[in-house]
Amino acid sequence: MGAIDTFKRSRVVQLGVIATTLFVLFFFFRSSPDYYSPEDLNSLLQNKDESTVKVKKIELKEQGLHKPFLESGSYHIKNWDIAGNVIIKSNELIRLVSDNQHHAGSIFNQVPIKDESFEMELTFHIHSKNSKNLVADGLAIWFLDQKSEIGDVFGAKNYFNGMGIFIDTYKNGKKGNFPYVNVMLGDGKTAYNKDTDGFETRLAGCSARNLLNPKSGMTKARIVYTKYGYFSLDFKYTSGPEGWINCVTAMDVKLPEKKYLGFSAETGDLSHNVDILENKIYALYKPDGVPIGSLQELERLMQEQSEIKEEEKREGGRHRVFKKKPSKQQRRSLRRLKNSEKRIKERERKLREEKYGDPDYHLGLWILDWILHFLKMIVYIVAISALLWLGRIFYRTYTSKRKSKVTGLLD
Repeated sequence: MGAIDTFKRSRVVQLGVIATTLFVLFFFFRSSPDYYSPEDLNSLLQNKDESTVKVKKIELKEQGLHKPFLESGSYHIKNWDIAGNVIIKSNELIRLVSDNQHHAGSIFNQVPIKDESFEMELTFHIHSKNSKNLVADGLAIWFLDQKSEIGDVFGAKNYFNGMGIFIDTYKNGKKGNFPYVNVMLGDGKTAYNKDTDGFETRLAGCSARNLLNPKSGMTKARIVYTKYGYFSLDFKYTSGPEGWINCVTAMDVKLPEKKYLGFSAETGDLSHNVDILENKIYALYKPDGVPIGSLQELERLMQEQSEIKEEEKREGGRHRVFKKKPSKQQRRSLRRLKNSEKRIKERERKLREEKYGDPDYHLGLWILDWILHFLKMIVYIVAISALLWLGRIFYRTYTSKRKSKVTGLLD
């Protein structure tokens, strides 16, 4: 009775009990978001949640990097070309650049990725003993239509055709918090501008301050790409399976049909070490062997797998297949996947509006704008030329008349 009397008399105790009850109810009954985050989507495509959807993965061993890196008795990595100031410690790391000024190094795979959908996990480490974190220039991950020689864009050549993912550790321009990750799609004609950190040609990007000198001694990058343009990039700075943070997710990305994978790095007046520790890459297929092309196909696959439940019953050696309606949880998973796609598209529209002032802006419109601008310039030049020509005629006519008058007076 004493406890009940205390509860009745003490307002503080009453408030405490109410607050505790509300907290418990919130913790146990709170609903998860009605959509998948980009990190969740990428885990689904990596086949890390077979209870929701099953994805078939085939390892692309030719594009992988595993210890020991060197072939026995040689300074050569099987299937990879090495260029520049690369140092290889076979049982430890591939150091693209050391913490020295004006170094550049790259490795490019000799065998192109022909698979249309894939996921990749790269483990790397960018670090320096500089106590003030004054470092440069960064690491690049490449998916190009041809292998690159050493150049001035993070250790590879400019005017590339394909995708460059630039992990930029030094700020040259005025925008962004660095280190910054910049994703660019090159057409072979457009240059990456170092002075602006590639802002004007940026597809998307994110700030990634934890990339430099991470406490875990490594960073993981997860890249997921599907045939019809889904592209997503996550980073993880801690050990263990959890902790992925999405950097970029886009829906209409087109990589070359044959994709040469490469890694390059560069230092300038400032420097740091850039180490590649491991690379794993897998092609993504549906269970029937067809590549997963898009989120819509993942949705259909989820639907199919939720509708069909195979139960094997030994009745004279026969196997029965029973169809059933999707469960409440499965219907919710499908709804979350649909909502995720909508959110990604809305976010892309918002980014285009912020950068270009038009949410529907795309490459076709950019080309059209450029053509219209070019035509305007031609019209202006023709108009100015015509005015100058008319002015010249007027001036010659005027001077000719004056001469005629003067000649008449003299006569």
